[in-house]
Amino acid sequence: DLLLYFNLLDYRHKLLTEEFAASNRLFEDIQHLKADMQSTDDMIEYYFFFFAGMYEFHKKDYTNAINYYKLAENKLRKIPDQIENAEFHYKMAVAYYQIKQNFFSLNHATAALKTFKTHDDYIQKAISSEMILGANKLDLFRFDEAEKHYKQALKDAMQIENNTLIGMAHHNLGLSCVSRGLLNMAETHFKEALRLQDHEESVYGIHSIFELTHVLYKSERFHEAREWYKKGFSRAKKAGEREYLSKFRLIHALYDEHDSLTVEHALEYLKTINLWTDIAELTLDIALFYKKNGDAKHAAEYFEESHHARDQILKRTEELK
Repeated sequence: DLLLYFNLLDYRHKLLTEEFAASNRLFEDIQHLKADMQSTDDMIEYYFFFFAGMYEFHKKDYTNAINYYKLAENKLRKIPDQIENAEFHYKMAVAYYQIKQNFFSLNHATAALKTFKTHDDYIQKAISSEMILGANKLDLFRFDEAEKHYKQALKDAMQIENNTLIGMAHHNLGLSCVSRGLLNMAETHFKEALRLQDHEESVYGIHSIFELTHVLYKSERFHEAREWYKKGFSRAKKAGEREYLSKFRLIHALYDEHDSLTVEHALEYLKTINLWTDIAELTLDIALFYKKNGDAKHAAEYFEESHHARDQILKRTEELK
């Protein structure tokens, strides 16, 4: 029991410090160790299912992640720990957000924020919960409310001088501006995020570089877009981020090389890992690009692809137990 408990906590630590390859190997060992045991106490059972959810989440299998979190919830009822409950609600909020179950996500994020705000030591988690609330409201086209959450998160992050969270807040404000077509403001926020070394050097820095590159391509500032593309592609390759390698290839092929075959290949990889939310957004951008350039045939195909991707998001939610 003690060995299993230690390994579970070690796994949580590796996730927090972004040692993703090592964490995946460790969790596979944990699964074998757990299978050999006849019984364990509620705390260990909770951690096992909770971290199994985190493992599936990291693999981007969000539906399976939620199913494991629900198994963990049955054990959590026997653990009277406010912070553990808040951590659980936060993880559920993030997972539901990924499959666009926005109202479920909002409920869990609200519960997490309520608890974290009453504990000064957990201000960072309160800021993260604020940003999840903003992300859900952005999806629901409640732009002013979303921006209010992001600005509150930025204010709180600046107050505690946490550059990682400041960077994430700027990144999210950039996404908010993209959703409203405010590309110049979006560019400013992504660049503000990338000026912060803690954010720029993290895995989230790759995300910001991608979004900035995409904005620059949409703005037809091709020379600058290419420079950021080269940097982002190199970073994604070094980090083994196949998702972002595909995304960088896609926008470079679409806007710069006009290579429809590479665009299609990049989308195919994203389909194999069920990133239907991202596919829906990217194919809509591709459709609008072709429409703007007078290619009605390709525009119609990609509008249809975007609609199909949204159907797949709904189908994935049917796999929830």
